[in-house]
Amino acid sequence: MINKIHGGNCLRRDIVDFSVNINPLGLPKGLAGIISNNTDCVLRYPDPSSERLKRKLAALHAVGPENIAMGNGSIELIYLVPRVFKTKRAVIITPTFSEYEFAVRSNGSIPIFFGTSEKDNFKIDYNKLAGCLSHSDAFFLCNPNNPTGAILHSDELLYLSGLARKNKTLFILDEAFIDFTKKSDRTSIISDAVKNGSLVILRSMTKFFAIPGLRLGYVIGHKRVIEKIVKLQYPWNVNGMAQLAGEKVLADKAYIDRTRMFVTEERQYMFERLGSIKGLKVYPSSANFILCKLQNTSIQSSDELARRLLRKRIYIRTCENFRGLGDRYFRLAVRKRGDNDRLISSMEGVIR
Repeated sequence: MINKIHGGNCLRRDIVDFSVNINPLGLPKGLAGIISNNTDCVLRYPDPSSERLKRKLAALHAVGPENIAMGNGSIELIYLVPRVFKTKRAVIITPTFSEYEFAVRSNGSIPIFFGTSEKDNFKIDYNKLAGCLSHSDAFFLCNPNNPTGAILHSDELLYLSGLARKNKTLFILDEAFIDFTKKSDRTSIISDAVKNGSLVILRSMTKFFAIPGLRLGYVIGHKRVIEKIVKLQYPWNVNGMAQLAGEKVLADKAYIDRTRMFVTEERQYMFERLGSIKGLKVYPSSANFILCKLQNTSIQSSDELARRLLRKRIYIRTCENFRGLGDRYFRLAVRKRGDNDRLISSMEGVIR
């Protein structure tokens, strides 16, 4: 029952799932009706280049449509980009999303793990990283990072982008959770990506707009980089329903603003309440999830904690399979207040 690879695989409807990092507000208003009223789109082949959706995204980010390629979720692009650029040695800053390693290995490349540590609050040592990049041709960074929730701001990202150019290394910046941050437009370096052939930015629409089953992501970069990516994509990679949903949700500014405000407030509430539980260390987060660690408690592992919470019909994401984290770490998604109070109450009882 407890998933060791990813969150979100709990199929029981009686379980409150804190393992999956999806917008707790659910579908944007009216989207379910749009989907049900346009089922005829499954009778037609989708636009192979997702042109209408791509143009809306281009307008949103103030870039050209030629600077964007759509993906069947950002996961398609995580696997595709190393293949497009024939990377041989890719640096992965850990702890982080496990699919980067799998993507690198699946392309016959060698992953080089650059670890950050808890004692340094998972901060990156830029001097050491610079030395590491001189022996690689690509590196992955998740921002905000999954699972720590730590975020780098634009000045730090521009410094890393400069390192990439200097070392002729491809910088693959995964911003799957950036939309949940309050100032995402000031944190991202999209304007650098469209001018810089050494930087690509990956984005996900499925998490923020609560449509993981439709699979929708995109990559932003220099037009010559995007051309290379598009050449290796298979035809009709984004289905028609996903394209339609993507077009509609981008126009819902009220939902976007409400989500950011809601997640910011509820994340702070969870951080404070969880932090008051003796036996837990809680890490600050800029995303829609929070990393925690068991310490000074009789519960020996996050796996044991997960089993006990499951008896209370609560499902969490254990983090022992993240490189650089041990078997006492776990991750919690931000949900609505009632669910969060139920989690906190259950956690207090179990740990006590």
